[in-house]
Amino acid sequence: MIRKIDHIGLAVGSIDERLPFWSEILGLDVVGRETVLGEQVQVAFLPVGESNLELLEATDSGSTIARFIEKRGEGIHHVNFEVDDLSELIRRLREKGVPLVGEAPRIGAGGHKVAFVHPRATGGVLVELCELTTNKQKALPNVVAPGAPVLLYLRDPQEKLWGMLRAMDPSGATVEGVDLSSFDDWVAQVERDDLGIGGPSVLFVPMARIEKILLDRPSGEIPALYERFEERTGFDVTEYFGD
Repeated sequence: MIRKIDHIGLAVGSIDERLPFWSEILGLDVVGRETVLGEQVQVAFLPVGESNLELLEATDSGSTIARFIEKRGEGIHHVNFEVDDLSELIRRLREKGVPLVGEAPRIGAGGHKVAFVHPRATGGVLVELCELTTNKQKALPNVVAPGAPVLLYLRDPQEKLWGMLRAMDPSGATVEGVDLSSFDDWVAQVERDDLGIGGPSVLFVPMARIEKILLDRPSGEIPALYERFEERTGFDVTEYFGD
């Protein structure tokens, strides 16, 4: 039921301060950064073979990561395993009396459905279990990485963009998309098959202008923007953008 080690989570005081060691000295690529509002944490992913390092920076002094660092300092926070069927694995763990953190799975970084095994069951290691919840999530990247639909929040001046992330490195991000305020009008034009409209623009945004990058994904009953696009136009978003 366990497929692989998906990532090792490292609690850090500042992602910007710690990234140079991993990216510049060790040469690992940063494939995505994301803020997980429900967990009050900002994350950065760096692939290592089939697994990843996940740097976690608290966005609130009362968050789990902030309390962890206050108590133990920076370091390894958890080990994450990708599983085939999270609900079935949770059922088996409960049958065996294994304590969990929380009563039900929740949505973590990248849209994964996740659950945590309490450290007292593992000898002090926090274990995270994750499952890709839908076929669409399996078809699209589950972190902020090239090929993923994203929302960019920009400053100086403030703007919001939606589109497909094409590339990202420490200098900035390249996105093929539209201004968020024009999203519905653009989708309506695609619905009408208006061949006179211009396609989404390919834009490079310097990292200094980027306030945050969020993965476009559903939130409860609210669909992701790419799902709204697909439902209204009939186009698969990856095919429309040429992936």
